[in-house]
Formats: sequence, structure tokens, C-alpha cells
Amino acid sequence: MPAEAILVVDDDLAALELCCTELSSNGYQVLRATSGEEALRICEREQGRIDLALVDVVMPEMTGIEVMQRLEAAAHTPKLALISGSSPEEVDRLIGAEGSSYRVVWKQYDIPIFLQMIRNVLDTPQREAVNTARS
Repeated sequence: MPAEAILVVDDDLAALELCCTELSSNGYQVLRATSGEEALRICEREQGRIDLALVDVVMPEMTGIEVMQRLEAAAHTPKLALISGSSPEEVDRLIGAEGSSYRVVWKQYDIPIFLQMIRNVLDTPQREAVNTARS
């Protein structure tokens, strides 16, 4: 069975490297992006081969919620989770109602907990994208 593919999106290069290194050393195929636009290009290029996108909440130019919403609108949506180094209260304020249903993985990774959360998200059935089209 091929390794599950995880796209990690974070503009903080040290956090990106740590996350990608841990995932790679635990058998995941890892793709990395330092911006929302780069993440969207990778997802378009990979056409459904990404199992999970881990997206930082706070990034310049395009927030994590915006990236997630764009990914959900694509034909091949990976499972989605946010990552953040902010406090839970700050994340609630930043993501609002639009992001309240996403799983959040907290930076300053406790590696065993981080890996278990990744496994939990991968093992959870795909959630249905919210249909924003009007009839």
C-alpha cells in the first residue's frame, strides 16, 4: 500500500520543516507549500492524490480558512485540518463560524499526540463539502 500523502502549508519555515520531517520519518509522503497559492497549485497538479492538507491558520495574502474553502470547492478535496501556533481563543476569533468544524492541530507539537491526531483525521470519513450554490 502506498504511503498516504499529506500536504503541509505553512509560511513559518521552521515549523514547516519540523512538521514535514516528523511526518516523513513516520512513513507519510509529504508535500510542502509556503503559501496558500502554492498549496492550491500543488493540489491542482496532484489531482486527488493528496489524502490530507494541513493548513496554517495565519498566513499572509490568503488565510488558512480561505485555502480550505478553495480546496473544498475543488473536484478532488483532500481531508482538511488547520495548524496553529495561536491560542485556542485567538484561533476561534480568527476562523469564526466558517472554520469551526475543522480539526485544529496545535504547534509546539507534542509528537506522539500530533501523529495520533493526523492518524485520526486520516481515518475519519471524508466530510461533505458545504454547497454554497443557490438554486
